[in-house]
Amino acid sequence: MKASHHAAVRFLERIMDLKSYTTDQIHNAMGFLEKDTSNVEFHNKKRIIIPSFPQFVAIQKDNMIITIIPKRG
Repeated sequence: MKASHHAAVRFLERIMDLKSYTTDQIHNAMGFLEKDTSNVEFHNKKRIIIPSFPQFVAIQKDNMIITIIPKRG
């Protein structure tokens, strides 16, 4: 599954707690998200848990991770 630029930025902000980041960090985050979710079976689910950070979910649409949000209670 591909990760969008927006999802990578949200990953850096929400999971890595960064306020500023480089283009390389964004590209690395995209690669990490794609690799980390590559074996997740989502079967048309809108939300998938990020395996390395189970307290966060990736929102996906059309086989693209579009954002990252904290997992609800």
